[in-house]
Amino acid sequence: MALADLSNMSPEAQADLSNMSPEALSRFMDFMRNEVENPPKTTDLFKVPADLPKGWQIFFDKVAAHYARQCEDRHTLIYLEKRSWILEDEKLTEFEMFMSAIGMKEEGNAAFREGDVARALLFYMSANSTFPTPDVMNNVAACALRENRYQMAEDFASKALDMDLFTNVKNKAKAYFRRAQARMHLGNFEEALQDINIAADLHPDVSISSTRGEIETLIETVKSPSQRKTYLDGQKSPPGMLSFTEGMQGIQDLGMQYVRVPDFVDFKQVQPPSF
Repeated sequence: MALADLSNMSPEAQADLSNMSPEALSRFMDFMRNEVENPPKTTDLFKVPADLPKGWQIFFDKVAAHYARQCEDRHTLIYLEKRSWILEDEKLTEFEMFMSAIGMKEEGNAAFREGDVARALLFYMSANSTFPTPDVMNNVAACALRENRYQMAEDFASKALDMDLFTNVKNKAKAYFRRAQARMHLGNFEEALQDINIAADLHPDVSISSTRGEIETLIETVKSPSQRKTYLDGQKSPPGMLSFTEGMQGIQDLGMQYVRVPDFVDFKQVQPPSF
């Protein structure tokens, strides 16, 4: 593996490496070297079920297309490969992964209602690593904002929009709103304004109007590099670093079990989800 690949790793990924034993690190390096020389194809890692009715076909095709775009990032490709191993080892279907993710999301919703944002975030990340859906990504972004993880909030709001599965304009507006908030805290005011304007067009709301006013004020008052630095230095820090493997590890840490769907259940007779 080239040194450049290591230097380009996120701080979270580098933290994972620093905690590995020499033997585990050696295996990881061999694995990464093979990944560089012979990267797997996303179509081999996420396989759309056969003989789907139109609604489910559209749904799975969009998930597959999302993975194909996201896997241009090496970490996501590794993540997807690990996910494929879980399906193989546990003998799970994609429908069972989908149902498992719903259960994890519901646990996250319960934790969020109880005010335990950190636990909710872990459930949502576990759900996302099991089967990605835009509603869960929206929830990850919401939790990330609560914990001052602004880059994470921007990333997951962007991923939610990238899936192209929103049919509910209010939910789509939430993704733009949360990305606007994240970009505002990251000092990307012009991009934040673009997002907040889209959110306002989709679903006008008092919170959206208030945030738009805040962004417009920042554009007028934070102009020079020194002013921007002062603004960024004043942003709150997150409570701690999250690993890029946090979602899969969370499934083990939280004691979650994958859902087993009886053979007599035919998902093809059920309407696909809407978001």
